[in-house]
Amino acid sequence: MKLVLDAMGGDHAPVETVAGAVDYARTTGHTVILTGQEDVLQAELAKYDTSGLPLKIVHASQSIAMDEKPAMAARRKRDNSMAVGMRLVKAGEADAFCTVGHTGGALTAGHMVFRRIPGVHRAVLTTPFPSAKGLFILGDIGANPDCKPEWLAQWGQMMAIYAQARLGKTQPRVALLSNGEEEGKGKNLTRATEPLLAELLGDAYIGVVEPKEMIAGEADVVVTDGFTGNILIKSAEAIASYLMQVIKDEIMARPVAKLGAMLARPAFKAAGARLDDREYGAGLLLGLNGIVTVGHGRSKRDRVFFALRSTAQLVEANVLERVRAEVAANVRR
Repeated sequence: MKLVLDAMGGDHAPVETVAGAVDYARTTGHTVILTGQEDVLQAELAKYDTSGLPLKIVHASQSIAMDEKPAMAARRKRDNSMAVGMRLVKAGEADAFCTVGHTGGALTAGHMVFRRIPGVHRAVLTTPFPSAKGLFILGDIGANPDCKPEWLAQWGQMMAIYAQARLGKTQPRVALLSNGEEEGKGKNLTRATEPLLAELLGDAYIGVVEPKEMIAGEADVVVTDGFTGNILIKSAEAIASYLMQVIKDEIMARPVAKLGAMLARPAFKAAGARLDDREYGAGLLLGLNGIVTVGHGRSKRDRVFFALRSTAQLVEANVLERVRAEVAANVRR
């Protein structure tokens, strides 16, 4: 397998992106092609013993910074590390593209290089998300802050297809995120999307859910706009981290509690693993004619490793071909 990593993307690039790529290549034996400024990446790779590792560098003279306007930057900087990497995949020189850089830049570059699967209005950034009953597919999580009802309705169809491929769900239950369980709740976008989802999905659409039903695992797919979805996952990450820190602080403040914590260490470790979002790696830009994944902008080497691993899992599961075939047959234009 050959994966392309945008080595210039993210808050800690290229130090952490290169480190994560080295770890991944050493662990899996998969080829990782790093795109970015060649001299900079060579200097980073020189810090490691890479003899025999399947690592390559493809020069890209430009990059999209996290504080740039993505659409403008992607169109103005044609030799940016995202576009260069995606073109390698499109040319058949690699299987998939991964970045932990600017989500908007990845979306714009993806539309420019791969184009959308015929019939798809707009790509949606999706990710597996934990619930009390396992995982469900959540999207959009940040690619499209401003949306149209027909986009969300089509995303519900595509994400249901993705849930079948990614989670093995034969009949995914699709829900729309809202601020109440009753029909007609929510903002204008929510109310306008509800009847479209009901028309397109039939019994597979189970209606609106609040976050509490979502976390309880009452849906296999949860659809929302990118603004709401991005705030949701960032809040979840922050709350999980805060709770774990509060528990640790309170235990360390009490000598007797320290003894109990030693006995409960396996349980704490298991709870931490369930709340740790690193292993979900990177979100998939679903709807593009190529596999493009986007990881957390603050990724360190461990998150970069998991982002590459989840990208490889999508390739191994043949997700793109399955989604492309199902979209061609079932998604309404």
